This record gives sequence, structure tokens and C-alpha cells, in this order.
Amino acid sequence: MELPGANYLYALATVSVTFVGFSALLLVFRETIGGRMTGYDSYFTLSFMQAGFIVAAGGLLPQLLAFYEMSHTSVWRASSLTMAIPIFLFVAKIPGRRRAATKASIPFYVGFLLLFQFLAGAYLVLNAVGWPAPPQLAPFALALTVMLFTTAIAYLIALARALRGDRGQK
Repeated sequence: MELPGANYLYALATVSVTFVGFSALLLVFRETIGGRMTGYDSYFTLSFMQAGFIVAAGGLLPQLLAFYEMSHTSVWRASSLTMAIPIFLFVAKIPGRRRAATKASIPFYVGFLLLFQFLAGAYLVLNAVGWPAPPQLAPFALALTVMLFTTAIAYLIALARALRGDRGQK
């Protein structure tokens, strides 16, 4: 049984996997110009790959659950709760990992984007518990889209800083 909205989720997963490939461009660029990989480069690449794979998994999970002939409500409830967990873990770990890589606290833009990602995770939890409406596609798709877009914005800012030599200190 094909879920309503599955095409959107598949497209989101496809864009996300493409994004994961772009996140490795910094490493390729550094190697091409003869530079060495830094701790920030490792943090940078790993973080964006993790976020991309979270979104890709979220795009595929509901249809996988639907193959077990679960009700749509159960699919959205289980998918929402399952995807909220890695989002919360990602958001919780980024400040410490970034601090370890840069020896500086997170800049405002990172905190601001992490707040949106946290809210996306919270929205998934609300969707899972069925408040204020029964579990459905729209909140699930919105949360994954927010996760992808905020990660893409962070990527573009971080890439610009990395390419001009700022290792994320501010």
C-alpha cells in the first residue's frame, strides 16, 4: 500500500542524499589544493552527513512501516516518534562536538538553527501523541523539511567560512 504523500517523502530523501554528497566537497577541495584535513573539517563533514541521513531515513521509514499494513495513524505515530529520537540526539550533541573541533562556543546562527531543529523534533513528538490533531503526514513532512533546510543553511554558512579560512571560531 502506497502512502499518500510518499512521493514527497521520496523526493525529500533523494534531495537529502544528494546533500550528503555535497557535504563531502570540502574534503575533496582541501585535498585537491594540497591541504590537510582539520578537526573542524571532520566535524563539518560528519555533522552534515548525519543530518542528511536522518532526513533520508525519515523519508523512507513511513513507507517501510506501511508495508506491514499498519494503519496510517500508526505509521505516522511510529515514524514521528522514531525520527524525533535521532533529531534530538543530533541537536543535543552538536554544541559539544563543535566546541571540541573549534575550541569556541557555538555562534548565534548555529544556536538559532539548532532551535528550529529541536522544534522540528518536538513537533514530531506532538504528532506521535496526536496533539492537537491525530498523527498525519503534514507535521511529519514539515519537520523533515525544516531539518533539511536548516541543515542546508548551516552548510552554506559553514562552507563559506571554511573556504575563507575561518575554522568556525565565531
